[in-house]
Amino acid sequence: VYPGQTSITYSVPEIANATSYTWTLPTGATGTSSTNSITVDYSMTAVSGDITVRGVNSYGEGAVSTQAITVNQFPAAAGIISGPDTVCQGDTVIYSVPEIALATSYYWTLPGTGSDVTETNSITVIYGMGMSSGNLSVKGSNYCGRGTASFKPITVNPLPVAVGIISASKLGTVCQGESVVYTVPDFPNATSYIWTLPDGATGTSSTNSITVNFSTTAVSGELPFEESILVVKEKH
Repeated sequence: VYPGQTSITYSVPEIANATSYTWTLPTGATGTSSTNSITVDYSMTAVSGDITVRGVNSYGEGAVSTQAITVNQFPAAAGIISGPDTVCQGDTVIYSVPEIALATSYYWTLPGTGSDVTETNSITVIYGMGMSSGNLSVKGSNYCGRGTASFKPITVNPLPVAVGIISASKLGTVCQGESVVYTVPDFPNATSYIWTLPDGATGTSSTNSITVNFSTTAVSGELPFEESILVVKEKH
């Protein structure tokens, strides 16, 4: 049986010459009867032990009959979850929890989804583009049910959105030796920007704007963040 289980009926064949019956129960189990049948409720604190019964009449008590009862326990409370609490969409992360006493399996609930996943005391979580912040939790499970969960708040940082169109201080073709300022609209969720330039062009920036210097050896090529071709003409 398991803690919290109720209405379990036990019986013994009628005992010759008995006018009533005396039952004893394990600690944490309750039930009363003076017949050859008893209904027992097991509390959450019930422990293993013996159920006994004997016949009684005006001359005394008869021999006792004993039934050993095993009260299976719920899994222990889950411990602290190990693993990062701040991730980015697209990350793959391994989390683990110390082995839970009496657990035969583990139930993990993923942040932002509420999905239960049956695993061991370790789980690999792939943070897809649709996953959001929330609690990662785990609890042990066995025949009796599920134990107390452990929770870990997870912050899922979204990736920057797709880039916009690059604008320039000079439209169209540029000449070797010129300097041109290029900008792109602010990207939601971006904390910095990475620019790449055509051969012979120089400039550095971690913002959404960059000044590009086209040397006398600069050649046509692609600007960052878009697939259009930048044409560079020789300056005569």
